[in-house]
Amino acid sequence: MNQRSKPSPIGAESREEKFERLLKAMDATGPFDRYALELALKKIETGWGGAQGKKPGRKLVHQYRAAITKVLAISAKIGPDFFDNDIEKAGWSRLNPDADDRKLRDIMEMHEHEPTDVDAVLTVRGLDVDHWLRTTLEDYRKRDVRKEITEPFLELMVGREIEADRKAVFDALFDWIGLEKKFRPSSASINAIARELNARASSSESDATQQTKK
Repeated sequence: MNQRSKPSPIGAESREEKFERLLKAMDATGPFDRYALELALKKIETGWGGAQGKKPGRKLVHQYRAAITKVLAISAKIGPDFFDNDIEKAGWSRLNPDADDRKLRDIMEMHEHEPTDVDAVLTVRGLDVDHWLRTTLEDYRKRDVRKEITEPFLELMVGREIEADRKAVFDALFDWIGLEKKFRPSSASINAIARELNARASSSESDATQQTKK
């Protein structure tokens, strides 16, 4: 058996079968309708994939957070005096390679340099990362689902005057895209988004009409 591929579970739909089920739910029977919808659906799929690809894996972010914790612990062992004096002087020495120790001290005093509290910056960064890790699986992902999948698909249905069972169509869409059930908006949420889009479109049409009259 080829070790690079795993057999599909018995009864599991292939991706092609899921796509066919989606087109059927959208009542796309004619070849022209199917071709036009396939292009539009692939665009939605690409937008969703692109949005997810821009974000690093959570494992990598966890590693970054652990590195911040480790750096702060080492920094505490070294002590702030070392960074505020020796490391600051090293920075001026790097910029003034010919200056001796006395000259470097004079430069530091002349500039009255207030050292950057790197530990404070890293501490805040760590708290921000913690917040992202807590919320990204819910709020951020749900936002992406709405922006990249739900809204453009609803606009597609309106634009092509597709009158089909909304729940069945969205279930088929989410199955095809591979969206986990815990991130799928409810039928009530989808209907609310549809109303918002309709109100937004009506407002835009009204504004355009008023501009034309002027």
